[in-house]
Amino acid sequence: MSFTNDQVEAERLKNLMTSAATDLAISESHDAEYTQLRKSLLSNAKTKALLPKSVLTCTTLKEFKREMQSISGTYQGRRTYIREAFSPLLVSFFSEGSMTDAIADIVQQVDYGELNLLPQDIQDKGREMSEVYLYLYCIENSLRIFIAEIMSRDNVVIPTKVKETIARLKNNEAESKYLPVRGDNDLFYCDFIQLAYIMVANWGVFGQYFPEKNEHWLKVMVNELYKIRCLVAHNSYVSDHERQSLKVYYKNITLQLKIK
Repeated sequence: MSFTNDQVEAERLKNLMTSAATDLAISESHDAEYTQLRKSLLSNAKTKALLPKSVLTCTTLKEFKREMQSISGTYQGRRTYIREAFSPLLVSFFSEGSMTDAIADIVQQVDYGELNLLPQDIQDKGREMSEVYLYLYCIENSLRIFIAEIMSRDNVVIPTKVKETIARLKNNEAESKYLPVRGDNDLFYCDFIQLAYIMVANWGVFGQYFPEKNEHWLKVMVNELYKIRCLVAHNSYVSDHERQSLKVYYKNITLQLKIK
């Protein structure tokens, strides 16, 4: 199953409203798109019931911007308000399995080309492992995005051990010019373990986002993810049990942290 039209429209509407509430100069075309998306989503009883109240009451983007200005005087406050307001609707799409199925679609569409020369069991395992890598990639980058967002509004101290890892990797990168630069944020030099160190070291900031502020939940999840990551890094086969656990972790991370 691919992303549904309602999903695409809901995500687009959220982004459009976020831009309008912050730094977007609203044009006639923006207002027209808002009107079209609003009308389409309101025509579906299920999406209408979960749409933010602002969508129901504001018939234009300009009306919505005025409402947001009265709700919060900061861009960050408006972004947070919109993200939380859209969360029930966007989570409802995910709970139907659409996000997981969309990832499976990507795996199925990979062109294996010359791999057809390999024995069938190797081809099958290769397809299974490509799905594992994709899940790991999405989870790891979701955590990076989450941490970066928290760091943009709260004071987060990077542990010395993590700083040393970042410095070492940057030095290796500088010496090996053929390696691509990892990113414009130090978090791109952190894997699951370092990301967990950052969160645990700043649990007073991050704890509120996890089940019952349970630090153990985070540690267990990260350790399991890291084990799977190591298997992938060494081209080892990941069992069906571990693959299913990976999908559960992906769902938990996405729902718990409300990452979009």
